[in-house]
Amino acid sequence: MVVSTHALSCFDLLVWLRTGQEAGARLATSQSSVSRKVSDVARTFGVQLRKHDGEWLLAGDPTLLNLERQVHQRFRWEQGLPLRLEAQFYSGPLFCPGLSADWIRGNFDFLEVGTPLRHLRSGVIDAWIATYPDLPDDDDPDLTCFHLIRYPLGLAAPEGHPLLALGSSIRLQDVDPYPTVALDDGAFPKAQAALEALHLWNRSLQPGSRVSLEMTRVSLGDPLALSPASLFNCHLLPGSWRLLPLELGLVSGDSLIVRRDYANHPRLAALLAHLRHTAAQLAERHGEVELA
Repeated sequence: MVVSTHALSCFDLLVWLRTGQEAGARLATSQSSVSRKVSDVARTFGVQLRKHDGEWLLAGDPTLLNLERQVHQRFRWEQGLPLRLEAQFYSGPLFCPGLSADWIRGNFDFLEVGTPLRHLRSGVIDAWIATYPDLPDDDDPDLTCFHLIRYPLGLAAPEGHPLLALGSSIRLQDVDPYPTVALDDGAFPKAQAALEALHLWNRSLQPGSRVSLEMTRVSLGDPLALSPASLFNCHLLPGSWRLLPLELGLVSGDSLIVRRDYANHPRLAALLAHLRHTAAQLAERHGEVELA
């Protein structure tokens, strides 16, 4: 190995978890030690780390660094070192309680899929609980999916919203005058395409509507806003929100993604056993949840 497992772990956990404090906490080392090791690794591979929009991005040619990451990843899997698990913001608290110490947990704070996928492909992380439908394609050469659960994707409204008064009589056309919460384009591209087909992606208030003045961007603090949500993340919206009794015909869910190299590894089988047990409990507890 060109650099030690500890040094590259400092580098990659900083990239993954975004701060020296979080990286140091997982590795039981100081922030200053993390910083020194990160500088050493960057110098060894001729790359630089630059922070953009809260994420650490590499400048320079990462080819040799990524080859080294593959070596270290293989070493982690085969030598019993802790593996790295990331999850969507709601999936982590849902599936990871009681998880073996064999896995280092992420911050569970990603609100997009591009960065976790990049970390998975480069070997920065070892597994990711992702949200359906934004999964790699079945013929992806590097990654494979293990499906856990599926459930309806709907719309949520804050308490006091006029649409809540309609109860079970609500129809899709009743949603037309109201805005949906603005999400970054491309954050969840497949879900975005499905919502766009229903004209429910980042809609501003329509000019001349009966609701208010036209807006160009809508926040979760707007009392008239709606937000795509499910039974598992509606309660995470700030304030008090409720799912509308409206069927959109859209499906969400959770799947575990790993590199194909480790799809049959015994350590992955142990993780899947835990996740599938949790999935079965969720399906038993919630009638709208199906095992995938």
